[in-house]
Amino acid sequence: MISFAALSPLFRATFSLWALLLCLTAIIGIVSALFLKRNGLAAFTLLTFTAAYFLWQIIFDIYLCRKTGGASVAGTKLGELPWLLWLLMLAILSLAAMLLFVLNVRYAKTYIAPIAIKQCADKMPCGICYWHDGGRVIFSNIYMNRLCIALTKQPLLNGNILRNAVSDGILAVDDRVWRFVCRDIPFDGECLREMIASDITEEYAKTEALEIDTAEIARLNRELQKYTHGIDDIVRRQEILQAKVNIHDEMNRLMLHTVAADGEDAEVLDHIFSLWEKNTMLMCLEANEEKKNDASNRLERLAQALDIRLIWRASLPDVLTKRQQDLFFATAQEALINAAKHAGAEKMEIFFSDSETIFYCGFENDGIIPLEDVRFTGGLANLSRLAGDEGASLSVETGETFKLYLHFTK
Repeated sequence: MISFAALSPLFRATFSLWALLLCLTAIIGIVSALFLKRNGLAAFTLLTFTAAYFLWQIIFDIYLCRKTGGASVAGTKLGELPWLLWLLMLAILSLAAMLLFVLNVRYAKTYIAPIAIKQCADKMPCGICYWHDGGRVIFSNIYMNRLCIALTKQPLLNGNILRNAVSDGILAVDDRVWRFVCRDIPFDGECLREMIASDITEEYAKTEALEIDTAEIARLNRELQKYTHGIDDIVRRQEILQAKVNIHDEMNRLMLHTVAADGEDAEVLDHIFSLWEKNTMLMCLEANEEKKNDASNRLERLAQALDIRLIWRASLPDVLTKRQQDLFFATAQEALINAAKHAGAEKMEIFFSDSETIFYCGFENDGIIPLEDVRFTGGLANLSRLAGDEGASLSVETGETFKLYLHFTK
């Protein structure tokens, strides 16, 4: 059989190229295995590289032997081997190199390796960085590197420099808003610094829009409270105006009746006179109403209309301001209405007490005690908001009787 050294230069060059390619493949396998922390696999690949490199050097030595006439002992011995044996050795080395390469690829796809962690971190839409106390960075992803360059104008080489640059916590970088959170974490018996940068552009924009809407709602709420404060006065003035209009119309009608009446008919004259008398009394009552215009009188009349006996244990103290008195009478009116509507009360007592810091106004009725907890709805809810504007508050107490308290801070 033809020996390997007896082959033509073209065939030997083909075998030389094959061996060189095996060397390059082995080098790639070694680097890949070391990167995956597979030292055993890297050692086997190194053996493959050594064998392929040895064969490549033998082929080169045989070439020099033909050119210069001298060769090494190993080159001479191996050159005398049959060329099929050389083919078999290179084929075995090729299979070994391919097997080792496939094992590296499969391990990278099925096991968590450092390269897999790095690739995953680079794909995350947030910045990640870990460093020692001295500032030496041990892990970071692409996003954090880009943010560091944008903020410090230099690559991410020192974590402490980056932390000082983002001390505000929330920063705008390249038309995006980022939140930087830094904390200490224990790792292998030492303390590492961790920084996470999160993109909060959408949340930040929504927060600003929410703050604007909240301010607008607060403005509308203030206007509504002002409107609520004045609605009682508007209704009262409207009722007074309507009463005056009715009296005026009645006077005109009586004048026409009087002019058209027959002076000889005593019965007609008596009827007209009685109408005049009633209308005069109504006018006097209205005049007295305007003169008095007293909230306590209105409260008494409301109690009479609701058929509730109103008892004042003490007169209204002078320590209350005009706005506080208005709030007191509004609360008393609501207490009367609720006592008649919900409790069927026959009596309501008004009393006052105080402490070092609070002045109490109490409204106690003898009606039905509610079984469930009292919640402020309707008129009581409005009163509670009005009381809050005046620095006051409402509360209830249920026992043998129902008590509503209005608290004023001294």
